[in-house]
Amino acid sequence: MASNLLRKLSLMGDAAPQKPKTSPVRPKIFDWSCPAEEGLDKLSGDALYMMGYRGKRFDINRAAFIDTETTGLSGGAGTVAFLVGVGFVRDGRFWVRQYLMPDYGAEAEMLDEIEKLLSSFDTAVHFNGRRFDMPLLAERCVMKRRDDFTGRLDQLDLLYPARSVWKLRLGSCRLSCLETQILGMPEREDIPGSEIPSRYFEAVKKGDMSLLDEVIRHNRQDIATMQVLLKRLNDIYAEPEEVFWQQDIFSLGKVFERQGEYRMAKKLYLKASQPRAVLSAQDLRHEKYAGEANLRLYLIERRSGAYDKCELTLKNMIKRRQMEAQALLELCKLYEHRMQRYGDALEICERLIALTDETGMQPLIKRKNRLLAKLQKHGGYCHV
Repeated sequence: MASNLLRKLSLMGDAAPQKPKTSPVRPKIFDWSCPAEEGLDKLSGDALYMMGYRGKRFDINRAAFIDTETTGLSGGAGTVAFLVGVGFVRDGRFWVRQYLMPDYGAEAEMLDEIEKLLSSFDTAVHFNGRRFDMPLLAERCVMKRRDDFTGRLDQLDLLYPARSVWKLRLGSCRLSCLETQILGMPEREDIPGSEIPSRYFEAVKKGDMSLLDEVIRHNRQDIATMQVLLKRLNDIYAEPEEVFWQQDIFSLGKVFERQGEYRMAKKLYLKASQPRAVLSAQDLRHEKYAGEANLRLYLIERRSGAYDKCELTLKNMIKRRQMEAQALLELCKLYEHRMQRYGDALEICERLIALTDETGMQPLIKRKNRLLAKLQKHGGYCHV
């Protein structure tokens, strides 16, 4: 009886309809090229260091420019890079290879293809990739139970050196803003970044990848712009004294000061502090940064003990009415604590009292009384 049951079940299995075999979904690959930006093979290593690069000797022929388009703008679990573009220089041309995931089933193979390409490179160049693109790709490798191929690449994120130079003047340092305001490119007729995830979901739902043509162009343009931006930034960090805009010069001074390059920082602050003709409201903002540049110049000189230079810088600020109250206070402190010129300090303190309202008067009265006591102790005017 058991044998009859097995025979019937076998016959039923033979009669059951077979599911048609479907071919696996594979990533789509697009290649595009344009002339490489001139001079990319002659970048300054010192300038790259000032831009934040800490990797091995930079070789443009082993640098990959990476940008992703994703299913979410904030990252996190569930966010997937459905389009990954990789730019690179070959034989005087800048190539962009893009990997498009037409369905989630193609992700593993897409990561395989990207890993193969990136095996020829040592450095990843990106724009805000340090916080977004590279961690996202690393996370997707983990989710697919594979080695993280991004971890072996040195990184150069162009957002941070760009922001350090231009944020003070431009406010926004979005890549599209830098294209028009800094690189002289025409304004894009582009898909807004906020619409990209929904466009992908629509394309997958309809099975129509042509809906992503704008997204592919957007990604390609971002990568092509990065090579131009890299060259411009390298030129600026290599020769910061050639920069024209006062805010940019001041911003670069802060970069060099943070890196301990005080000699160049002082040169930049001195240049940024020079008065210029005031013809507009923007010129008034420039003058504000001229005062701040002088103040930072004073602080560097004070740390080095160059008190005569400190005095000269502060007197220039007062003469030009650059942050006058703060300059007077710093000069008063310099005379009292560093140079022991109590009579001069008292004179400056009295000037400050005349400029100050009642809310800020008490500390100055206290300072004046202390200076009077020191003068009495030293028998009057004391100038060492």
